[in-house]
Amino acid sequence: MPDEPDCAELSSLLYESGHRVITSELTRIEFASAVATARNSGRIPDARPALAQFDADSSSGALTLVPFDPPSALSAAYRLVCEHHTLRTLDALHLAVALHDTAALVGDEPVTFVTRDERQAEAAVANGLHVC
Repeated sequence: MPDEPDCAELSSLLYESGHRVITSELTRIEFASAVATARNSGRIPDARPALAQFDADSSSGALTLVPFDPPSALSAAYRLVCEHHTLRTLDALHLAVALHDTAALVGDEPVTFVTRDERQAEAAVANGLHVC
């Protein structure tokens, strides 16, 4: 949301850097939840434009949504939680998708994991990802 810390920095990083933006389709649900919360608290008047923009970005290729593969993601997330027990469930699932389901999309290109959560960043680095 525009009134949140780091919003402008993250928008620039994600959409103006020229890098491909890939995320789990779980992000669609998390984004809808954040937008609904902002609407319900009066921070934004209407959720529909933001939700429509998210869908337009994913349809146009500006944002690539990685399909959520429960057996693969749940197994990898379980391992991450056991190794880094301070990860929250969705943080572990997002990291699991980044570690295991993006390789086919990026080939030999490095994956940069974008997060503002310290515990998730530490787990990503421990598993070989660059974090921004």
